[in-house]
Amino acid sequence: MYKVGDCSLVLIGQNTLVREGLRRILIDGGFTLEHSAASIDDLDDAALSSSPRLVVLDWAKSDDLEHAISCIREAFAHTHIVVLTDDFSYEAMVKAFNAGVHGFIVKRMGCESLVASLSLAAVGEKVLPSQLASQLGEVMVNNSLSEAKTADLAELLSDRELETMRYLLGGNPNKVIANHLEVSEATVKVHVKSILRKLGVRNRTQAAIWAVNNGVELGSPVYTPDVPFNDGVVAAMNSHAAR
Repeated sequence: MYKVGDCSLVLIGQNTLVREGLRRILIDGGFTLEHSAASIDDLDDAALSSSPRLVVLDWAKSDDLEHAISCIREAFAHTHIVVLTDDFSYEAMVKAFNAGVHGFIVKRMGCESLVASLSLAAVGEKVLPSQLASQLGEVMVNNSLSEAKTADLAELLSDRELETMRYLLGGNPNKVIANHLEVSEATVKVHVKSILRKLGVRNRTQAAIWAVNNGVELGSPVYTPDVPFNDGVVAAMNSHAAR
């Protein structure tokens, strides 16, 4: 099995059986598991006074991801954080990286791949899910056949679609976009569907990758203080593309 050098780790996860399985995998992989708990609140003073190199959060979708990451960051200011999840979620991935994690990993991989991914995060590398990479390949193929060019984007999309795309690239859900644009969610869905069709992509993730591959710089949309806005997805995508 793939082995890492000495690396201290704290494991957080609600499911006791899953946490025990992960504990065994991590120890067999060479990690030093200092503490394991259902939540950050369950760690004792000894655990909170430690300085692990890595904190692994086995995220349950019922939990507030941003709050969980914030609590971990408050407890361990200088550690690297990796989020494990059962299924790929574009919005959750954007939120996680915006909150400062070093990895977002879908648990559909072998033990050695998991250990290897965590070891990269432990030394400060950014680790993105393989599901995103597979979609990147699909978009690259689509782009080679598409007539849509960056210079023609203003002609390709309407003014309202361009504004919608700015928020879409920020990882914002339809409800937030609707609040910003002061339209209904149904109207936003129409705009998003039209954008995807015109770009020749199938979903929001592919639209974001399309923008990066084509050098699209739409700038930040007008920010409304009372409405949440998640900026930074294009930067994350650019970091991924640079690799």
